Amino acid sequence: MTRSARSSPWWDDRGSATAETAIVLPVVVVMVLVILLAGVGLGTQVRLESAARGAARELARGEDASAAIAIAQRIGGEGTHVQVSGTGVWVRVDVTRSLEAPTGPLAGAHWELSADAEARREPHLIAGGGP
Repeated sequence: MTRSARSSPWWDDRGSATAETAIVLPVVVVMVLVILLAGVGLGTQVRLESAARGAARELARGEDASAAIAIAQRIGGEGTHVQVSGTGVWVRVDVTRSLEAPTGPLAGAHWELSADAEARREPHLIAGGGP
């Protein structure tokens, strides 16, 4: 009776699945965390773009700068910093927010996200413009 290669002590692969899992699982977990953080970052960036547009729109309509800043902070979320500028025909809003990774393998990772928007003031708000 011949012994198969499978039963040879040199070809014993018992436990190899456990070893492979121990090597691959941390990599998979880190990849999932990176994907989740990228999703959060993209979502935050979209919110900042919307916040800048909303504030610029309010300023173009003649609203007070404090009201436009409040709108941008409400849309952008907690920790959103807003800067309003512009004289004459155009108004500009710059919005920034820091995003930090929570505890875990990516703890301490930090991103500074920003967005800006410009809008033309309504004609009746410009000196010498419109009825």
